[in-house]
Amino acid sequence: ARVIIGDARTTLAAQTWQANAWFLDGFSPAKNPELWDADLMTQVGAHTSPGGTAATYTAAGFVRRNLAEAGFTVTRIPGFGRKRHMTQAIMSTT
Repeated sequence: ARVIIGDARTTLAAQTWQANAWFLDGFSPAKNPELWDADLMTQVGAHTSPGGTAATYTAAGFVRRNLAEAGFTVTRIPGFGRKRHMTQAIMSTT
């Protein structure tokens, strides 16, 4: 696991590594939409290994679209507990 302290909107772009898996959560898109915007999801995509995955409890349409635009194949799947749906994504290998 790697933990980077700071605002992801500025710290992620400065990183040189690629992740095999992301768990994108902790902040509701309704309460913190800036942490789910296209620019940050583009950085997530740029820092994801081919075939890498992302998962989040949110199923918000704009989050799924931003992940897709960042190069992920995105699927809305059944959620856990009281969550009706969640999102899983796989980075293209091409």
